[in-house]
Amino acid sequence: KPGDPSDYMDVPNAAIHIRLVGYEPITPLRFVKSNLIGRFVCVTGTVVRVSTIKPLLYKMRFVCSKCNTDAWLQCPDGKLEPLAACRNSHCRSRSIIADKSAAITVDWQKIRLQEIIDDENREEGRMPRTIECELTQDLVDQCVPGDEISVCGVVKFMSTDAESATGRAGKNKCL
Repeated sequence: KPGDPSDYMDVPNAAIHIRLVGYEPITPLRFVKSNLIGRFVCVTGTVVRVSTIKPLLYKMRFVCSKCNTDAWLQCPDGKLEPLAACRNSHCRSRSIIADKSAAITVDWQKIRLQEIIDDENREEGRMPRTIECELTQDLVDQCVPGDEISVCGVVKFMSTDAESATGRAGKNKCL
């Protein structure tokens, strides 16, 4: 049967990407604040900046140097937190080596979205609001500056680039 799910069971590393179209309600950028952290929202705006495409660490393989047991760890947001000890209950060695050649990465890109202001919502002397959006996998390289797009996703904390460079990422955070 065409479209039978069993047709895709033999495909290694097959991934299904679900995309929402016409999601409501659309949240105006002026309402995207800390009360929405961890919530799913949809915003619209004009793309004003697009970063280069970079690899983002998705999974890393660790190997115990004593018993050769391996373990795969997910890397949320590309952050690597190495194993403290071997997962083999008989070994528990602390000599764990990251197998960088087996690392799994995905494409990653950052865009800046600027609010679209119509005449009735215009505030005199105010710069349009912007928000940084992170795109991964098949969403990367799908827009250019000037495109008007809708982005649906989960609002999260991000360290600003200036804070990361100075090592003060613990102080001020941004969305």
